[in-house]
Amino acid sequence: MVRLNLASLVHAKVGQRQTVVLDSGAVVVGDLHLTHLKGELQFTRVANGVLATGTLHTSLRAECTRCLEPFLEPVTIDLEDVISLPGTELTAEYPVRISEDGSVDLAPLIHDYVWLDVPRNALCSPDCQGICPECGGNLNRGECTCGGAAEIDPRWDALRDLLDGSA
Repeated sequence: MVRLNLASLVHAKVGQRQTVVLDSGAVVVGDLHLTHLKGELQFTRVANGVLATGTLHTSLRAECTRCLEPFLEPVTIDLEDVISLPGTELTAEYPVRISEDGSVDLAPLIHDYVWLDVPRNALCSPDCQGICPECGGNLNRGECTCGGAAEIDPRWDALRDLLDGSA
């Protein structure tokens, strides 16, 4: 949960601004585990709500797509979205609303923006060796002991016979 107080902008004139500096520890946003969320957000009262703009920096707990080891993926969030005023309906276009007490939870916005910035094939390092296709050992740690000659599951014998031409 990333809760901020924007009560001063609810009844403000269009154009009034408020700046908020974020510097929090670990944050869980839906299914994402973020570390040290920090940055500066500018909130501007606009006709249909409050415009939130700014840049946030964090790291996401991710899993390497080659070696399957957990690591921290740095993420920069360039946020620009409109937050609805109290009493308005939440829609797909405006998924965040200021509550009656003037507070707002930015977690849904941050969640969506992080997912947009996460690479599809996150790697712990550009030279990650991955895992051995035979025994599953992490090649970054030299754990492969099969030498590429692991025993093949006997259920695949019929396919191997087709490849060998002996069927």
